[in-house]
Amino acid sequence: MSLNAHSCSIRPIRLHCQHLEEALGLNTDKPIFSWALEWSDMAKAKGKAVAWRLVASQGQEDVKGGIGSLWDSGKQDGCPDFVKWGGARLPADLTFWWSVQIWDENGSVSDFAAPARVMTGLGRDDWDASWIGRYFVLPAGRDIPQDNLYDNRFQARPADYLRKEITLESQPVRATVYLSALGLYEFYINGTRIGSDVMAPGWTDYHKRVEYQCHDVSAHLKAGANCLGAIIGEGWYSGRVGHNQRRAGNHYGGRPALICQLHLEYADGRVERFFSDGSWVTRQGPICYSDFLAGEMYDARLSLDDWCVAGLSTVMWQPVEEIIPEPGCPHLDASRCQPAREVARLDPESIKTVGENSFIYDFGHNLAGYVELTIEADEGTRFTLRHGERLDDTGALYTANLRYAVSEDIYIARGAGIETFRPRFTFHGFQYVELTIEGGNNRPPRLAAIAIQTNTPVCGSIETGHPMVNQLLSNIFWSQRDNFLSVPTDCPQRDERYGWSADAQVFWKTAGYFMDVSAFLNKWMEDLIDGQSPEGAFPDVAPTKPLNPYRLTPQPGAPAWGDAPIIMAWHHYLRYGDRAMLERCWEPFCAWMTYIESHNPGGIRCNQVNNNYGDWLSIGPETNRDLLNSAYWIHLADLMGKIARVIGRNNEPWQRLAARLRDIFAKTFWQPEGTLKGDTQTAYLLALDFKILPANLEPIATDRLVKLIKAADGHLQTGFLGVRHLCPVLSDHGAASLAVDLLLKDSYPSWGFSIKHGATTIWERWDGWTEEKGFQSTAMNSFNHYAYGAVGEWIWSRLAGFDWEETAPGFRKLLIRPVFDPRIGWLNASYDAQSGRIESHWRYDNGHILWTVTLAPNVTAQVVLPPDLTSEKGNAFELGSGTHALKIVNQSDQA
Repeated sequence: MSLNAHSCSIRPIRLHCQHLEEALGLNTDKPIFSWALEWSDMAKAKGKAVAWRLVASQGQEDVKGGIGSLWDSGKQDGCPDFVKWGGARLPADLTFWWSVQIWDENGSVSDFAAPARVMTGLGRDDWDASWIGRYFVLPAGRDIPQDNLYDNRFQARPADYLRKEITLESQPVRATVYLSALGLYEFYINGTRIGSDVMAPGWTDYHKRVEYQCHDVSAHLKAGANCLGAIIGEGWYSGRVGHNQRRAGNHYGGRPALICQLHLEYADGRVERFFSDGSWVTRQGPICYSDFLAGEMYDARLSLDDWCVAGLSTVMWQPVEEIIPEPGCPHLDASRCQPAREVARLDPESIKTVGENSFIYDFGHNLAGYVELTIEADEGTRFTLRHGERLDDTGALYTANLRYAVSEDIYIARGAGIETFRPRFTFHGFQYVELTIEGGNNRPPRLAAIAIQTNTPVCGSIETGHPMVNQLLSNIFWSQRDNFLSVPTDCPQRDERYGWSADAQVFWKTAGYFMDVSAFLNKWMEDLIDGQSPEGAFPDVAPTKPLNPYRLTPQPGAPAWGDAPIIMAWHHYLRYGDRAMLERCWEPFCAWMTYIESHNPGGIRCNQVNNNYGDWLSIGPETNRDLLNSAYWIHLADLMGKIARVIGRNNEPWQRLAARLRDIFAKTFWQPEGTLKGDTQTAYLLALDFKILPANLEPIATDRLVKLIKAADGHLQTGFLGVRHLCPVLSDHGAASLAVDLLLKDSYPSWGFSIKHGATTIWERWDGWTEEKGFQSTAMNSFNHYAYGAVGEWIWSRLAGFDWEETAPGFRKLLIRPVFDPRIGWLNASYDAQSGRIESHWRYDNGHILWTVTLAPNVTAQVVLPPDLTSEKGNAFELGSGTHALKIVNQSDQA
């Protein structure tokens, strides 16, 4: 303990390197470090941090003691958002620990925070392993079709089992394995699975880049004989993904492959390495096929007992083939975000018999994942699991909206007592599962639903006094959970599951309140850049290949879709204070802006708009697409000017562009009768939120927007693009009560309508199901799609008051413009911001509002109350760090 740590009022917490709690592999030799602050004693919550010191060493105990053999920054003044590595160049294959301590303004110093681990991983030139896989045979990379269990109508491959025995003279003191796959993998040592990742290594454009994982496996190896093993499946690489049935799979290649490099270090300093190469052997086993859309078939009668144990006879095994993937070996990058994991387990809420030996299980919640089946059955008993989001009017499982996704798992019992099955290389979107049992005398099976997602840390908690609003918040959270799997997908159930960029950008501000998405976007931004065309066009989806497999170049993006990287990167900067992404993306951003301007010299964005989706799935009059596209172009010009200023570039060209485009927009789209062309809710929402119109026209536009909502019987008429702006614009322009009206509506169309009809996630369409028409078109109707959950940003930023202030990103300063409404009753919210935890608690009490705000150390807030409210501090005031108890009253009462 530091000599005066007991008196330090502040301590560092939540240490991150490259936005990760544990950075297991680096793609830079100058990583960035960050931490949040908290009060050592809330009863003494005052003061601020004024200096810091970071130490890094190979020994965890050294770091605890303040020894920085790799780097000791020494005491540094300030309280930075991020600190860049300042020590000697970090070598590959190194594990080190780091920590930080803080000085407060009284000169007291904190203890060092609990050390965090970093593994530097391997550089692109440090790989000596080969890609290996089962020999390649046509058609579709599988054996000649024949009447056996591996033959199937999907032409899906069986999973491949691979193994390699190694002999060690002694037990290593440190062992690290580096792994990746073209496809999906699970890795084993001496029969024990390594790690708990699922769907590893994740989805990238495998023709350009694949991410690898590293694991400390020191405890799993021993002197003498050891066995390394892996199971590999098709996944995104060669399996079915997307909705193009003319090219349903094999988007990147025809067979999965593994790459593995094991590094061992011994007590005497000796280093030994083992690689995936032609000496490994392979065979097929009980996973007859496993595909995202088809599902998984597992025949336990084909189980390979002790397949990854040293000494096993390999008579029935075949040599692997060393592979050079087409069109060439991809770059190997360390994982940039958290792995996908199992994150929740749900037991069925009800079980209904629907036929002889057929049952429907209701898990009470729509989710993405799979079912764990536990049975005791005779050999050969067949268990078929069919997945669906809804039941039809007859109570049968509804699967028509899955399109070509079969979403069916099959397990054939071995007849060896209690057996447990869960799929390895597939997942489904479902609330209901139909189980059909064929043959055998069986005990009743047990089912549990397991949700999976990229394990982005939950960082926000919010609850209100309104049950429907609480259900809406839960629905938003679960739709984010279910769709954040390696990329932010549009849906987890049907034959699509793409990373649609506009869906993500309208939701991104909401997403960051529920979960820490900083590392997740760092990864996906690389996917978006990988998908940028030679002409500079960002894509509609990323990774891009399955969307249009017949194009030689990526599918270029539409307005609001291709615009997404710039918008999300700016939001990333405001939320986390991270300039690195802006600097990394500057040239790709400029290329996209050049692409737009070169095709639209007249200042109206009407050319080279590609798929030009407009305000997708709006239910009212269609918004003029030239207007919408041009509004987004103006918004991008504004953001490019801001980004340029942050990273020290010349922002004047962007300011000139924005001014020119605004002038053209007003002359083109503002009509003499005082309306925008097309006269839709979304047109006014974009014009007002992007601050496009001259100041004298804003009240006219606001009045027209309100009239349009009232003309729609108080309902919204927006699609994917308009919905995000609806409540914020109304609140910003004096109609906060109307924003709450829209939030609380439960008649069609509204968020409450879906909740009233059983939704536990956000629907893709406002009319996904209605009493009059039943289910919407089976061609596109997901019940788990987060885009309309973009209202969450308004709930967090205005009802809770947690909004960023652009002059102090990373929530160093908050802009609190609270919306209090007696219909909400009360609100409790906490958010672990980049800077530290912030809290807001308010409730109505005898006609006034009792409000408590807590701000982390070094965090301040600018508070602006609604015009009719005031407090003992007035109507507009600043709050310093610490806890503040406020009484909010009507201005008239104060008078």
